[in-house]
Amino acid sequence: MVQAYNRNGAKPAMFLFFVRLLCRGAFAAGILFVVLALWSSAYFLNFQARSLVTAGTVTSVNQENDSDDYLYCPTVRFQAADGAAYTVPCRVWENRSFAVGDEVLIRYLKAAPNNAWPESQVRAFPRDFAIWGAFGLCLGFALRWLLGSAKSPSSARDMPRVH
Repeated sequence: MVQAYNRNGAKPAMFLFFVRLLCRGAFAAGILFVVLALWSSAYFLNFQARSLVTAGTVTSVNQENDSDDYLYCPTVRFQAADGAAYTVPCRVWENRSFAVGDEVLIRYLKAAPNNAWPESQVRAFPRDFAIWGAFGLCLGFALRWLLGSAKSPSSARDMPRVH
């Protein structure tokens, strides 16, 4: 464990300030991602209850270089239960490669087939948000634990006296 101390054996106030700031930021990010996980779970559970799954065909793929990896965003065409053909535009970039002609599972609303998502994304969003939320909360708790009972001087009476 890395500890920063000044000559008197106390942790410097600026160090504690930044660690506390990082701790609060980690907690805030963790809470935000947990809220997003709960919201996306509720949205997609409702979406799944009112939707159907069908196979679609990739008609085009947008590709973008993300430093050391490529991201792909497919446009998919599928036929709904009403017999009409619909096209799902690119919604979310993925690191999974797609090629024109690939078959992709699509989940669409029965009442509004234009509202469709790739099945892999319907399942991934709540899980991903929950993972990032747990990471942020764990980081916040770990930083808080590392701080322990260290206190920064908050007033002149808390400062060590020089004789």
